[in-house]
Amino acid sequence: MVTTTLTTRIPRSWVIPSQTAGSSRAVNEATLRVLTFLMFCEIFLQRIALPVGASQVQVILPITYVCLAIMLRRGGLARNSGRMTGYLVAMAGCSLSALVCFLRQKQDTSFTSLLLLLATYVPFIYGLRPADARALLPRVLDRFLIMITGLAGLALFQFAIQLVGVPYTDVVHDIVPPDFLMHGFNTSYPVQYGSSLYKSNAFICLEASFCSQFLGFGIVVCVLRGGHWWRLPMFILAILSTVSGTGLLLLACAGVLLAVHKGAKFALSALAGVSLIVLIVSFTPASSIFAARATETSSSTSSGSLRFVQPYQRTWDALGKDPLTVVFGTGPGFADRDASAFFTRTGLPLNYALVPKLILEYGVLGTVVFLSFIVAMFVRGSQSFVLSGSVLIFYTVLSGGLLAPVVTGLGLLLVAWFTVSPQDEAQARLDGAGPAPPNSSPSTQRRAHAGV
Repeated sequence: MVTTTLTTRIPRSWVIPSQTAGSSRAVNEATLRVLTFLMFCEIFLQRIALPVGASQVQVILPITYVCLAIMLRRGGLARNSGRMTGYLVAMAGCSLSALVCFLRQKQDTSFTSLLLLLATYVPFIYGLRPADARALLPRVLDRFLIMITGLAGLALFQFAIQLVGVPYTDVVHDIVPPDFLMHGFNTSYPVQYGSSLYKSNAFICLEASFCSQFLGFGIVVCVLRGGHWWRLPMFILAILSTVSGTGLLLLACAGVLLAVHKGAKFALSALAGVSLIVLIVSFTPASSIFAARATETSSSTSSGSLRFVQPYQRTWDALGKDPLTVVFGTGPGFADRDASAFFTRTGLPLNYALVPKLILEYGVLGTVVFLSFIVAMFVRGSQSFVLSGSVLIFYTVLSGGLLAPVVTGLGLLLVAWFTVSPQDEAQARLDGAGPAPPNSSPSTQRRAHAGV
């Protein structure tokens, strides 16, 4: 049997098993507590924002910086030279595109948007040490499952009380002052036009689609951990209560990746399970709603069109035939301004995913260097290519995640901080060898520095 470099770097098992502790139990426990707190904020505080002048910053971004500083001080995270190089190249490419747009006097090029891009991705230059990454990832995923179980419970409760006649109300909006709530998201949205029944966002998610996607990750992680199967029916029902297709699309992509890893037997089992769920749903009143959602991209006012069709069409039209615009884009912040103008004119929320937003604002140059950086962060040295692939789909296609800390934060907590490349392993061995004792011979010192 021929073994290639690629196959040796793909984990042999699709399950992410529990592992022994890393280099320091005290450091591991302290890091786990900080990661757990950050995960909690990521899921349950995603609607909270801090007003900054006329703009807003999701509260998860400054919280991430505080947690990052704590873990650096305690030795839980370390700066990685490879990650740093990738970050600098990506940000230099985007900054060059922004500079060209500024010099070309592109209308309203936003320096603030560029600064937010630079700030949002600083945490990606850090990572856990290899032994700690392997030891902590399963424990972080288990805690993620506990929190997603709570999210599923909230989603089901929110939908159930509507079914028994309690009118929908945005509880968080009634409690939190408007200045501290994120603006520009479809938090409250009826399951169909004119209905008094609203999609479930579990009260605390930015949109029902975000709730659906987080629940989808719950199912993916549940399968990868190889247990807690009782949670699956709960997660599936909660996804159905969101009446959002993005979580289902995420599951479909993860299912394909699992089928590639596990083979035809799993693919057939998964297909049978999905067919059973579809059959059950077809006998419920929800079947007509989901059938309408499946074909809604043909309507220009549907959420599917506003997410998956019109942003790409508008990007193509905006680039035009100007070679410089194709290469360098129309300037940072252009997609946000275009979405705001579109909303003012039509009352419809245009959702630019990462790829059209990158191309529109930073052109081909910025898109290529930035996507190369992101793919490397999520894929290179990943402990689970199924989880990495799911995060990559979520990040680039399903969510408008370029400047959304709630999206980048999930990528950090599920994948990026836990990747272990061969270079990371080699550096860890060198660091672990340390300096040779003073009384050792020259040959012993040479072996120590060589990591033998």
